[in-house]
Order: sequence, then structure tokens, then C-alpha cells
Amino acid sequence: MATISFDPQKLIGPLNELVKVQIPETSRLSLNEALFATQQRLKDEASSVFRDPVPFTLNSFKYDKGELKGDQVVGRAYVRDDGPKGNAPSRYLNPQIRGGPAYQTRFPRALLNTVVTQIDGRQTQAKQRGTQLLTTRSPKVSRNKYGNMSQGQYTRILSAIKGGKSSADFLDAGAVPFNSASNYFYLDREALDHPFFRNRFTYPAKPGIYKAEINGKQQRFYRVMTEGRIPTYTSKFKFFDISKETVTKEFVQRFQRRILR
Repeated sequence: MATISFDPQKLIGPLNELVKVQIPETSRLSLNEALFATQQRLKDEASSVFRDPVPFTLNSFKYDKGELKGDQVVGRAYVRDDGPKGNAPSRYLNPQIRGGPAYQTRFPRALLNTVVTQIDGRQTQAKQRGTQLLTTRSPKVSRNKYGNMSQGQYTRILSAIKGGKSSADFLDAGAVPFNSASNYFYLDREALDHPFFRNRFTYPAKPGIYKAEINGKQQRFYRVMTEGRIPTYTSKFKFFDISKETVTKEFVQRFQRRILR
């Protein structure tokens, strides 16, 4: 009869090493790779869902690398929550992700509490509550390389309107410095019907922000921003679904690959 003897600890030792060290570390590395893949997938999806997204938006998808916390490995994918002049991607993308009213940037917020004088002497806000201002296709709109209104023109509009520029100024043509870049003013619906503006608009008149220029001896007014209602979005960009699906799929594949190695 043959006698077989063995040391159980020698068999269990490598298994303990796998459970205690290699599996947690493999999980951490696999999660990091899965989060990176998720970041790339979110950028690709944003490029197809949004029209001409700027690099700042596409690069706003971030992730925190996985860390071992007890018997768990924890990481996260998220949208950047800081940005220049208070326009954080997490804020302006939130209506596209969760649904809700369109985010109002610093520009319309600055105009909301600015009082202007209309051509008939009425005092109104430069931006009515519940409305937004959308850039038109006018050739008088200065555009950046992404097709949006340039920051310089936004600044000139704010400077003119907050500085008291009014459509009433144009009743006295001699007082208007037409060679200035600051001839911007806001017209509401009622002011559009004033006789002074008859036949002076370059295309159908709507409430919004106008730029005044002189063409020969005639004043002309170009609408560079149109006033409209703030839209309410349904969830358009499936951030949470994309993140969950991609992290899960990529993690499993990469974890299995590493364990087999």
C-alpha cells in the first residue's frame, strides 16, 4: 500500500496570495482601464449627439482612478464641475443628461437685471425672464473657429447695453458714433412697431439684440441675437447609461484577461 502525504498549507498558500493580493490589484488595474475606455466612449458619443461641440466640452469627461477601500475597489466617471467664468460643463450639460430647462450662461444672467430705455421711453429689462438669446445667422455676428459668437462680441454687447446704449439714441442720428463697435441695443416686441424703424431692418424684425450701422446716409439695424423662450430638454445625452454599460463590459473583459495571464 502506498502512502501519500502532503502539506495543505503549501497548496492553500498560493490561493491566499491570489485572493489577498493579486485579485484586488488586478481589479484596480482593470477598473482604471475600464474608466479610461468609458471616458473615450463619452467623448465619442458627445461628438455625435451634440452639434459642433467645442473641445472644452469634449474634454470635460473625467474619471478618478480606482482605489482599494477595504474589500472594494472604488473609482468614478464624472463631468468636470468647474469652468471659466462660472460656465461649468456639469451645469450646462445637466439639462441634456437629466432633462430640464436649458442652462443660462453668464451672458444672459448679466442682462437679466439690466434695465434699458426703449425708443418710446419705456423702461424694460434687456432680457425678459423665461427667455434666452440665440445667435442669428447675420453677417454682423463675429464667429470663432467653432462657429459660435466670439467672446469679444459678447463683451462688446454687454458693455454697450450695461453702459446705457438705447434704441432711443438713434432718434438723434448726429449723436450716434457709427464708427464705434459699441452700437448694440435691445428691442422688445412693442418697440419694433415704432415708426422710426420702418424699412430699416435687414430682415423680419423680432425681439432681440441689434447692431446699428450706417449704409450711405441711411441707418440700418441688424439683429445679431433673437429672443425666444427657454427650451426644456428631455434626456438627450445618456451619460449614466453609457458609463454603466461601458465600465461593466470593459472591466469584465480586462479582469478576465489579466487573471488568465
